[in-house]
Amino acid sequence: MPTKRPEERYDIDPVDGSRREIVGGWAQEKHLRLRHYVDISRAARRKFGRNSTFTDLYCGPGRAAVKDTGEVIPGSAIAACAEAARHASFGAIHIADLDAVNVSACRDRLNGEGLGPISTYIGKAEETARQVVSKLSPSGLHFAFLDPYSVQALPFEVIQTLAELPKMDLLIHFSAMDMQRNVKQLMSNGKLDVFAPGWRDHVDPAVRNDVAVLAVFRHWCGLIKKLGYQDVSDNVELVSGSKNQPLYWLVLASKSALGQAFWGKVSNVTAQHRFDF
Repeated sequence: MPTKRPEERYDIDPVDGSRREIVGGWAQEKHLRLRHYVDISRAARRKFGRNSTFTDLYCGPGRAAVKDTGEVIPGSAIAACAEAARHASFGAIHIADLDAVNVSACRDRLNGEGLGPISTYIGKAEETARQVVSKLSPSGLHFAFLDPYSVQALPFEVIQTLAELPKMDLLIHFSAMDMQRNVKQLMSNGKLDVFAPGWRDHVDPAVRNDVAVLAVFRHWCGLIKKLGYQDVSDNVELVSGSKNQPLYWLVLASKSALGQAFWGKVSNVTAQHRFDF
């Protein structure tokens, strides 16, 4: 599957001379949900004081430009942590990325906003997830935002590792277009086994792409539930484009009923937005 070259994904911010990501307009809507969830959970976070954390394993450079409008927006880590700082800051921030340039830029921009303390990690998400979890308190309140560049960049091992913590909420975003376009190739090259282990017992490879995607996603949600999370199938928001094409999914995984309630207030999970299981 082709991926964008760095020069297609990034440009240079004239303000600070660091890299910034080029994103679609839907990134703003994604960040709106992220900020709202951080805001609405502030009372719960306040109870844990410094023992509350935010993790972003695909942090990017911390700043982005919207492709169609040129508007400059903060990256997800800065959007979330700046929102938290308004009422109840995270006790610690953990950022990671496969690209060291991204991690450095994101760290510098978080520091520039006075947000921290910050721990940084460089590597694949399955590796950095393990490093982050080793530093988190089992009694703490934790929130991770997972925004991989592609489905294959989110091995299920990442979710399993984060789920080892009793109070770890996950907000997961990834491209529905990527899955719809590439599901058969992911099946044939074995990479779907990494994203959704055991899919072969639940999915017929001969069916149409859209049917296969639905079956894979249903199985993936079931795998998350087995980790001790509430049923995530009611917490899947499918965001579509102007031509009704599927753009991306937002999925909340929480082990508490309170997290479920928060998501109901944040998302647009109505009959027309819910992923149809």
